[in-house]
Amino acid sequence: MKIDKDKIPKGSSFALKSSILLKAFEKSKITTETHLCFINNNKILFDAHYWLPNKNVDYFRFYIRTGVVPSNRRKEAKEFLEKEVIPEFIEWAVNLINLPGNSTKLLTEKYFIRNFT
Repeated sequence: MKIDKDKIPKGSSFALKSSILLKAFEKSKITTETHLCFINNNKILFDAHYWLPNKNVDYFRFYIRTGVVPSNRRKEAKEFLEKEVIPEFIEWAVNLINLPGNSTKLLTEKYFIRNFT
């Protein structure tokens, strides 16, 4: 898993710990190439794209972004991620990975998003 992390302003925090996502991948036996980006964006808590092979990249991959929350809500957002978002994402990801390569779902269901209000 490749990980990039933006600098964030004081008073903001990232709710996701990459180790939590890595453990979830290991537990579910997901080995798909993944790029995880911690971004300075308070509009996105967690989103994931499932990118199909193309003429430039010949393998399936996930591109995942996680944004910031106010520091005083980090614990609440972390619990939401760990108890709801990550399990939902893993289920979604495993379902996509297990589809046959010619499935039409691979053309329409390649985006997962969960926000925190």
